[in-house]
Amino acid sequence: MKPNLQLALSLLFLTSCNPSQVNSREENAKNLTSNSMEQGNQGDTPTDLIKLTQRQVIDKEGTGLVASTYLIPPDWSVQDRLYWEYGDATLPIRFKATMQNSDATMGIQIFPDVRAVWSRGPSGVTGYRPPVDILSGMKDLIMAERKGKNITYVNQKVLFNESQNSNQARQNTQGGVINVQYEENGQTIDEEFYAKLDIVEMSTPSMMGNMTSVIWAASGMYACKAVTGKLDECRKIAQTVASSGRITKPFYNRLAQVIQLLSDQVYAQIYQAGQLSKIISQTNDQMIANIDASYSQSQATADRSNNQFSDYIRGVDRYSDGGSEIQLPSGYANAWINDKGEYILTNTMGWNPGTDFNGNWKQLERN
Repeated sequence: MKPNLQLALSLLFLTSCNPSQVNSREENAKNLTSNSMEQGNQGDTPTDLIKLTQRQVIDKEGTGLVASTYLIPPDWSVQDRLYWEYGDATLPIRFKATMQNSDATMGIQIFPDVRAVWSRGPSGVTGYRPPVDILSGMKDLIMAERKGKNITYVNQKVLFNESQNSNQARQNTQGGVINVQYEENGQTIDEEFYAKLDIVEMSTPSMMGNMTSVIWAASGMYACKAVTGKLDECRKIAQTVASSGRITKPFYNRLAQVIQLLSDQVYAQIYQAGQLSKIISQTNDQMIANIDASYSQSQATADRSNNQFSDYIRGVDRYSDGGSEIQLPSGYANAWINDKGEYILTNTMGWNPGTDFNGNWKQLERN
């Protein structure tokens, strides 16, 4: 069965375990961003000010393109990695990251997607079985990632549980959040985990009996942690990172073409790492027109999922900029954007960022 390209791409989330080092190209971009945010006239800068700059995620292991972008405070350290998973023909890309603020009191971790197939039939059982539900799957993740910690489960909640059935398949989507607490380096740490679970189950009759096939994906998995008292501040940054994530159109086009080629070829011949450049070179512009139609719809699907989490967390406010919606950390009365796509938020009334920071600034309207 050929994978559904639209469904596969909609599951891609930006967004750690063994992060790679940032190369010089990324450092140059980061330095340019930081320089443009430097103070200009040294005015009465608000003390409650928060800045957000755009970080680029570069596909160093495949296309060399800027794959995606997201917003992060410039004083946070970031290690992230986009990489190809050659055995997954439906969505052969993964992302993981770790982020930490300057005084190490807050941190964010983004986990790579888990995608698998499980089958049961007359000849037996094969593949990797999905979790029973979103919360049990999340607890498996927590136990694996926080191994050795004396974990106390503070709260857990299923945020959404949606089903869609047809004669051919049954589809279920769940989202969940779990709060835990543990001791680390002599401090009490509060940590909040988020994840989404998609399961598609299909039954096929045969002479020997029914064959059940399950395609499933755990995606949008991330956690924010902080010393006690700072979790609310951390979750606002985490939700901003998640909601601001955008796949670039050039990379989306190339990824969609690679997925199509992978689904059309013999898997055993193309799963070698050395074959990736050959596969990418076979892509052609004739496919782009079809891919363009799915780009906006795919991003809209991801936005709906992020909104379901943000409505629970209430960590972001929505602003308008020329017809497009922007989600920024909540709790601020004023927000501005400059000509480089950088943001400033504060509760101080009557202050203009142009008096203290370089660039052309425009105030945003809250939706």
